[in-house]
Parts: sequence; C-alpha cells; structure tokens
Amino acid sequence: MTMKSKEIAKVRKVAEIFGQNRDLILDKWIRLVKEENIITSESELGYYKNGFQKLVDDFAHYLKNDDFEGYYRENSELAKEIAYNDISYPKFVEAFHLFEDSYSDLLVKYIPGDELLSCMGAIDKLHHTTISRVSQAYFEINDVTVFALAKLAELRDPETGYHLERTREYSVILAGELGCPPDFVANIYKVGPLHDIGKVGIPDRVLLKPAALTEEEYDEMKKHPVIGTDVILSIIADHQLSRGYLLMARDIILHHHEKYDGSGYPCGLKGEDIPLSARIFSIVDAYDAIVSKRPYKPALPHEEALRRIKKDSGTHFDPVVVEAFLRIHEKLHETYDRYKQDFKFGVKIR
Repeated sequence: MTMKSKEIAKVRKVAEIFGQNRDLILDKWIRLVKEENIITSESELGYYKNGFQKLVDDFAHYLKNDDFEGYYRENSELAKEIAYNDISYPKFVEAFHLFEDSYSDLLVKYIPGDELLSCMGAIDKLHHTTISRVSQAYFEINDVTVFALAKLAELRDPETGYHLERTREYSVILAGELGCPPDFVANIYKVGPLHDIGKVGIPDRVLLKPAALTEEEYDEMKKHPVIGTDVILSIIADHQLSRGYLLMARDIILHHHEKYDGSGYPCGLKGEDIPLSARIFSIVDAYDAIVSKRPYKPALPHEEALRRIKKDSGTHFDPVVVEAFLRIHEKLHETYDRYKQDFKFGVKIR
C-alpha cells in the first residue's frame, strides 16, 4: 500500500511519540502478551522482549524520517529470525496484534481528538503492509527449509545429482505450457521437491540396489508415496489446513506414480481423478529418470525419453499433458544440460 502525504505526516507524529515513550509501550505490550497467555516460558519471554524492543525502536527510528522501506526491511529481518529460531509465526502475529493496545492511550493523550481517527487509520494501513512483508519473509525461509528436508531423500542417492532442482524446473515449464494459473505454478515449484521424501523410509538395500528389484523389493519401494504423504498429512491435520501449497504437496507425493489407465500405485486412480499436479510430475519425474544415471541403469538419450513418453501417452501419462510436454521438450533438455555442467564425478559444484 502506498502512503499518502497526509498519512506519512500522521505516522511521523506517532513515531515521535514512540521515541519519547519507548519503555512505557514495551512494558505494556509485554504485560498484555503475558495476560493473554501467549508467552509460556522464560526463554520465550526473553525472545519476545528483544523482538518487541526492536520493533518499537525501528518504528521510532525509521518512520520519524519517513523511511518506510527501512522499517519494512528491518521487520522482514526479524521475521527471518522468527523462522530460523522455530518461533510460532501465528503466535508472533497474535502478539503483534496487541501492539495497538500498548500505545493507544498515548495517542489519545498526545494527539488532538479531531486528528485521532485519521491517525489510527494511517497506522492501521502501515500495520497491514508490515504483516504482508513479514509473512513473505517468514515463508520464504520456510520454503528453503522444506527444500532442505526434501534433499534428505536425494542425498541417500548421490547418483541422482540435482534431480530435485531439475524436476521442479521442468514442472514449472510444463505447468506454464498447460496454462495453469500463477498460484498453481508457484506452488508446484515450492512443493515438487517433496515428491520422493518418503524414500527416507526405504532401506538402502532396496533404494540403492544396482540391479532390477525383486517383486518383494518393488513392493517395498512402492511404499514411499504413502510414507511421505503421512508426514504431510500430519502437518495438515495439526494446522487444520483446507487450502495452500501443502495440499498440492500431498497430491504430488501420493499420486505421482499413478497411471492414466488406472494401473499405477498406491491408489489406482484413473484419468482426471489423478490431480493435475501429480499428472504433471509423473511425466517430469519419468523424463528425468530416463535421461539420468541410476544405480540400476545408465543415462539414456533425450530422444529415447521422448520415444518412451510418446509410447505411454494414454496409458501411463495424460495425453493432454504429453502433448504439452512434446511442445516444450527442448526447454527441458536445455535445463537438464545446464545442471549436468554443474555436476561432475558425483560432486555438486554449484
């Protein structure tokens, strides 16, 4: 939100009040947070005191000089600290909403009554932008954390170097070609790397076997979608989620080994009953598996991958998604080659 000149003047006046009454505001804020039972331990209390002190100080320092970007930047840095220190974001936001109560009596005391309403409106506008910026910074850190967790599965099989990075890029290119909405494309980029996270539960004797799997071993390998999905479902249940990227993560993890004709696993879904995100990931995962070296096979040429995917259109893969894949296959090949240059002798050098 862009601040108007009159609103900027109101915020500047409040910043001056903050600077003159910093300790009063901070003490009242901490008291309110404790009364609402948001803080449950002394270690948390120490963290909140430091965080709130920084917020008040930044407000007074940056906004008395009309430096809104400086203020938002420092708030974003604080959000990163929250994420890195495993502080509950909903709890921190709940505490932030008590901020207004900690200084409202000071505004009544120092600001003329005929200006008070417009002043509160300007501060409310500022807080909305602050929450937006802080949320973005916080969840960017968590996206990095999600990717790092996904790498655990890949690190057990170093022959597949950059598989997660490549498949997430392939999926974005393919989803874009299919005309998927921007939110869909952004989410598939975020959660695609989680598709094989369940492999952390597969024994090395199966996962890294340098030969074809027995029927018994293959049945064991087929458990990885369910193992991974159980992890995601526990998060969804704990937070009572009904929307968001973790729902797409669930769909991709559980269903990227389904087949269009219903012969896949673990649920035997058929056709468009398979979520679109999983139908997309089914192709890009297969493509990368074909052109990459694995413990049980050498890397095969790009042309062989095209031949196999064409052959399996309508059986393994959604024909519409295959058509889109064939239109952009050169971009996928370029992506593979780009990452291949950064991977030598099984060591990632990027």
